[in-house]
Amino acid sequence: MRVLISTTAAIALAAMSAGAASAQSPSSNWTGFYVGGQLGYAWQPRDGDEQVLFDRNLDGNFGDAFPNFAPGSCGGAPTSASPATGCAKDNDGTTWKVHAGYDYQFGETSGPVIGAVAEYGKTYLYDNVTAFSTTPAVYKMQAKMRSGGALRARGGYSFDTGTLIYGTGGLAYGKIRNSFSTSNGVNSFTVDGASKDAWGYNYGGGIEQKVGRFSVGALYLFTSLKNNDSTVRASGGPAGGPFTAQNASGTDFKRSFSKFGYHSLLATVSYHF
Repeated sequence: MRVLISTTAAIALAAMSAGAASAQSPSSNWTGFYVGGQLGYAWQPRDGDEQVLFDRNLDGNFGDAFPNFAPGSCGGAPTSASPATGCAKDNDGTTWKVHAGYDYQFGETSGPVIGAVAEYGKTYLYDNVTAFSTTPAVYKMQAKMRSGGALRARGGYSFDTGTLIYGTGGLAYGKIRNSFSTSNGVNSFTVDGASKDAWGYNYGGGIEQKVGRFSVGALYLFTSLKNNDSTVRASGGPAGGPFTAQNASGTDFKRSFSKFGYHSLLATVSYHF
């Protein structure tokens, strides 16, 4: 991650130096359409206090007491069947997108800039939460990002060197795959809402430098997607077992956090028409 941050900063600084030499040139104006791409690094906030919640009587309300899961839960993937060893941190990963947008600049060589950009691509992240039972056994719920995009507005100020500093934010979308795994081989488990179109928002800011018809820059974004509809039904097993004690149809699992959130830092390049 440090290498990527250093590389991104070096690209932006080199581009700004080149742009300073062409101050007052027509290329410093941002008005018009553009297309381009982004490449960077994404990481998730710490979620060590996330839990698995239970609906034992299937009344739709989660948070029922379940003594069999007294060892508790942790955010992440299990390192063993014992809660004493804890959970591994969720992964960080690369992210890439393509984008297209339009900007309008108030002023010929410097002034306020407003615009909008649409983007779509891949972010390689997964978010786990694990519950431990007294058996002992582990029960892991995983949400994995498959692809995503956004429609963002952006606004900032362009200097006569062709340097644009801006803030941005808008509607975000993600394709999320929810899955489940366990060391319990006695009961049956069914995932409801495995593939989800998740919606939310993102916001951030960046710096961009014009170099002829191209621009390069650095962009930070925080993205939050709603992912609270997926459940797991535990059923079967011995009659009167812990998962069917209160309802013969079984017990539902659900994760306590309703959002899939992540940060990203990206290097950007665009061609301006």
